[in-house]
Parts: sequence; C-alpha cells; structure tokens
Amino acid sequence: MTRISKEYAEALFGLAAESGQTEQIYLALETMRRVFEENPDYGKMLSSPAIPLSERTAAVEEAFSGKVPEYAEFFLKLLCRHGIADRFCGCVGDYRALYLESKGVSRAEVISAVELTDVQKQSLEKKLTALCGRKVITEYSVDPSYIGGLSVSVDGKIMDGSVKRRLREIKEVIDR
Repeated sequence: MTRISKEYAEALFGLAAESGQTEQIYLALETMRRVFEENPDYGKMLSSPAIPLSERTAAVEEAFSGKVPEYAEFFLKLLCRHGIADRFCGCVGDYRALYLESKGVSRAEVISAVELTDVQKQSLEKKLTALCGRKVITEYSVDPSYIGGLSVSVDGKIMDGSVKRRLREIKEVIDR
C-alpha cells in the first residue's frame, strides 16, 4: 500500500503487540473494513473536511463503540482527525500483513480464468506451502480476461502464468 498506511499500520500493530491484542485488533479491523467495502462513501465522508470533525468522530462512535476494541476505534478516529480515513482499508491490509508475518503465515492471492476445483486448490496450497516454507492462506478470484492459466501473488511477489500475460509478451515482441 502507501507509505502512510504502512506507517499507521505499524504504529497500531506496535500498540496492539504491547497490549497483547494483535489478534483482537486484527479481527476488529477486518470487521470494520467490511463496513467500508459495503459503504464506499463512508471513507470519503469520514475524510471530508467539509464535515466537522466532531460529526465524523461521532459517526465512528455510533458505528463501532462497544463493538470493537478501543484501539481499533481510536485508530479510525485518528485517521479522521488527519483527514485520511479513506486510507483505512490500506491500513488494514498493511496491518494484516504484519499480523500474518508475526504468526509465520503467508498470504496468497490466486486469480484464474475459471473457478478452480477443490482438488486443484488443495494441490496449489500444498505447493505454495512447500515453496514458502510456512503456512499459506489463499484467496481465490476469477478473471475471465485471463483466458487460461493463473497468476499467484504471495506476500507481494507475483508469479504470472496466465495466457493473458503470454499474449501481452507476444504483442510486445511483435510491436518492436
């Protein structure tokens, strides 16, 4: 993500680690992130200088007070104060990476042309675990523009075996 979201995530992770709440904060942030995804204008509203800070922080309290750990709620209020609440989801992604790293887990994103079968998923996860030397949590999505093959991103490293990429490479050779 961005340098700013990474710095904020690192600061929150440090506080969570000191208080022994890394997992609770992680789960709370993921819950809060879903609210942002379900309501795309929420982050914009919380970042808007046209809306008084008191109204923005009241909206955070109304949505999350008593439902998430205080650090998670205060974190979002801090982003509101600095006018960057629209970067919340980026911060959550960076916190997730820190949390998984602390647990010795890698995260993989797999994009394929068609839905993979359970057997294919199990085989891929087994190979990724062997390749990384640690447990791998895998998220799958389908992109028909891939035509065939798949791409895998593990901890920011991309392995692209898609037909789409191969066609793009052929086009680049032809265009030279």
